[in-house]
Amino acid sequence: MRLIVAALLIMGTTAAAAQETPSRSIIRLSYIPGNFALPVLVGIEHGHFAREGLFLSILPVTEESAVMRSLAQGGTDFAIGSQSLLLSVAENKLDTKVVAMAGYARELELIVPAWDATTKSLADVKGKTLLLLNGVHNFDAVPELYRALALSKPAMRLSDVNIQFIDLVNVRPLLEPKLRPAWTQRKVGGILMFREFTSTFVDEKKARVAVSNDNLSKLIGRTGAQPLFASNLILEKDPKAAERFVRAWARTLQYMADAANKDAVVRVLQIYYLRQYGHALKKELAELYFGVTKYDRVAWTDQDTAEVNINAKALNAGRNLLFARIKDPNQRPFKDVPDVKSIVDSSIAVKVLAELEAEKKAAAEKKPAAAAPKDGDKPGAPPKN
Repeated sequence: MRLIVAALLIMGTTAAAAQETPSRSIIRLSYIPGNFALPVLVGIEHGHFAREGLFLSILPVTEESAVMRSLAQGGTDFAIGSQSLLLSVAENKLDTKVVAMAGYARELELIVPAWDATTKSLADVKGKTLLLLNGVHNFDAVPELYRALALSKPAMRLSDVNIQFIDLVNVRPLLEPKLRPAWTQRKVGGILMFREFTSTFVDEKKARVAVSNDNLSKLIGRTGAQPLFASNLILEKDPKAAERFVRAWARTLQYMADAANKDAVVRVLQIYYLRQYGHALKKELAELYFGVTKYDRVAWTDQDTAEVNINAKALNAGRNLLFARIKDPNQRPFKDVPDVKSIVDSSIAVKVLAELEAEKKAAAEKKPAAAAPKDGDKPGAPPKN
């Protein structure tokens, strides 16, 4: 009778286990190369994803439309993108959500050649050409430029400047003194770039900063939050895997935000450059690249959504200028301001942050208290024999 009961219990347990779908261990993640991909590398190298039993299949992607389609169809579980991608996702009502932050406050500044003494503020770029870098993340500078122009004194419109996109490899030649006639003839007012790109030229004294990141941030109150996306398919079909991933992501950002881990994070960035480009990145430069973006927030907030909405309105207002190459006005992006809030879900991030805080508190309580000094011992004095 005991054997029969035991067999029935085993059968019941097996049946219950069979009914529960096991959570996945492989997570597919796409990222657009740049600073905001650094948490992926750090999380893998330092075992934060492995701690959650996750193996990441990662793929760098340079085309936003590919990221969008893959997320919507479930080919990608998570993706790191730009605010531009977030607005496109919202505009096209794709089946994906913003579940966390990838980083924020990437520093942006306007530079000019060292020999240029004309551009000293935003007011000096009116009627001139402003150069911006090609690339997905770099397009995020467009709405921030629009806002900065509108808030500058005197106020300007996007039509008051001529925006042109250039490749990074073409920046250095433009700064050379021999191209001064061409720079002047084309009425170039400056190059608006993120500081990880401008720093090298400024350090080499090839360029000077005409408008700093601090000035721009004070003017428009920029945060520049970058989103971490999750496909609705993984959120709905395997919420446990989604939660494990976001928990690992939160651990990684907290690790990166701890000043004690700076050297370890910088080393990961140096290794990444060596593998990706075949040349070593100097430690000083790697420290700069790491330092120009902040990683001390995990949960996406209403304030972040509000800023994206302001940027969406800026793109909406300038769409006919920015996308003039698209002949049909109805086909130009941002005809309407998309509803960003509808695709933001910070519930998982808030939950795992509370769990990690409780985990830290429990660990602190378990630490043995320091031994009390014996009578006659002076604080800080060596113990008696």
